[in-house]
Amino acid sequence: MIKINNKSLLFILATTLFLGCDKEFPAIEALEGTQLSFAALKDSTKIGVYRFRTSVYVEAYVVSSDTSGHFFGKIVLQENDSDTALGLLVATDLFETSLWYPEGQKVRLYLKDLYVDQKTLGLSVGHVFSSFGNLAIGRLPILFTQEQLVPISGAFKSIGPKKRNLLNLSDNDLQTLIKIDSLIVGPESLGLYFANEKEETIRVFYGPNGQKININNSGYADFWNSPLPDKWVSIKGILSKVRSKYELEIRYLSDIQN
Repeated sequence: MIKINNKSLLFILATTLFLGCDKEFPAIEALEGTQLSFAALKDSTKIGVYRFRTSVYVEAYVVSSDTSGHFFGKIVLQENDSDTALGLLVATDLFETSLWYPEGQKVRLYLKDLYVDQKTLGLSVGHVFSSFGNLAIGRLPILFTQEQLVPISGAFKSIGPKKRNLLNLSDNDLQTLIKIDSLIVGPESLGLYFANEKEETIRVFYGPNGQKININNSGYADFWNSPLPDKWVSIKGILSKVRSKYELEIRYLSDIQN
């Protein structure tokens, strides 16, 4: 009897759904619009949640990856590999996103009828819902994601991290790939795993001068039960922010190096 694990089942379901669609990703040439800069995208949120009603788009590179079980329900895009690059988070119901949007893939995100905001997490794009009377960015349905977020054929680029330290982090780095050297896990977490099983888990790392940053780990990641490093390390990850505190989310275990 053939045994199918959870990841295999998800892959089969995703492939079946994708192949069963009436159409695959629309051809870039078939879609119209005017390219918008990330700076202009950010400016549009100055008065809060903004809805795009015209045919505009941004181009960027995928810097997240869910191959290890992180980044469920979201895709992170970065405009380029410059030190001042901006990034954005696309919320989605699409699972196994790295099958359709692998790390380094250049994409075009069509913004018409989408909403953008930059509260706390940095730039976020998706549909909108009301939460306690306030508008918030929600996930795009699967087919809508594939219609709005289109891979540019043959365009790949390895985006290196922006080098930062705990003293020069800024909100301009939110939803971009950064690297911080000289971090060590806090004494309260020594000997623990990266995460508690099936739970989102915060582990605190410290810099040489006592500054700290939260590392957000998924209890569904395939490395959740790997022991935390007990030496000084450098960490690459996507920068986010929760309640005024910066967080890093690694993509896979190799984002942490001795």
